[in-house]
Amino acid sequence: MADDALPMHRLPTGWLALLGAAAVLIVAIVARSLAGHPPILVESWRGLPPIGEAVAGSLRATLPGAPPFPELRAGMSLPGPVVPPDGRAADADVHRLGHASIRGGVLFVPDTFSSLDGAYDLLLHFHGNTAVVRESAEHAKVNAVVAVVNLGVGSAPYEEAYAATGSYEALLDEIQRAVADRGVRKPRLRRVALSSWSAGYGAISTILQVRRGADPLDALLVLDGIHCGWLEENPTALNPRQLAPFVGAARSAAAGRILFSITHSDIDPPTYASARDTASYLIDAVGGRRDPAAPESSPPRVELRSAEGAMAKRLEKAMAPLTEARVGALHVRGFKGNTPEHHMAHLLQMAATVMPELAARWQ
Repeated sequence: MADDALPMHRLPTGWLALLGAAAVLIVAIVARSLAGHPPILVESWRGLPPIGEAVAGSLRATLPGAPPFPELRAGMSLPGPVVPPDGRAADADVHRLGHASIRGGVLFVPDTFSSLDGAYDLLLHFHGNTAVVRESAEHAKVNAVVAVVNLGVGSAPYEEAYAATGSYEALLDEIQRAVADRGVRKPRLRRVALSSWSAGYGAISTILQVRRGADPLDALLVLDGIHCGWLEENPTALNPRQLAPFVGAARSAAAGRILFSITHSDIDPPTYASARDTASYLIDAVGGRRDPAAPESSPPRVELRSAEGAMAKRLEKAMAPLTEARVGALHVRGFKGNTPEHHMAHLLQMAATVMPELAARWQ
């Protein structure tokens, strides 16, 4: 401060009044601007070239640790909704039928979604039948908009799609615009859950590494799908570099900062590590222990209308629990079965396994 400048408490009363009026005017202008315009999209990834698994692996090896997760604890309450001045809820005119298109997928506003003041939670799922994911969220009474992205076969397309810095945030911005287009007034993102089945884990792996940390990531739901290779110098050891993003997430969950719920089958792939082995690796990383599943832990069988078009009824398999581990908000459950039908069951029965956990956390 210059020597001749007056401290704030010594300014004349007239100057204080003038400064106060100017501050009110600035706040009003900014508020009107924000109310009338959705967030600006960051640079689109439309021109992102395929980088290949080798380049993606190199990127993962050189990136620093994932940004810190938000300090949301289990049971921590968020500020309550604010009643709009006109008394009309932000979801009063929302369009629930059909879907909105987003890059690589679709966005739904399920029947269980509601928002008084425009705040919304987002369930972003990678890989799987879109109708099954939506109906599963509705069955579990998850109050969130649901986006489902399908990019192809294998984990590589999912890893590569979000490898460029800002591509994940661009997807969130596109979802924000879609939520507004579906009729939610003045939408603002409150919490994010990333979910995947099978190969979709590749998207979560990359996102955990490149996300800028500004998104309110609060939950990870992974269904029969974390895989990795082995070390060249030790063919029996899992590749720690490939599992590092999930280890960081597991530690955050063990500390209660996020929910991390994993289900896996007993399928043992011949060319890469199984979801059972990678889950054990994460449990060990946080000092946890597997226990035999209690008989009462068997999830109730959920009958979905959408599942009728996803798999023949005679091929559906029940979810028979074998093992379970809990450390803080990290929850790992192993289920019986080593066939493609057992693998599919993890998607078809997500309404009975991971979705209720998310619904309970977000209530």
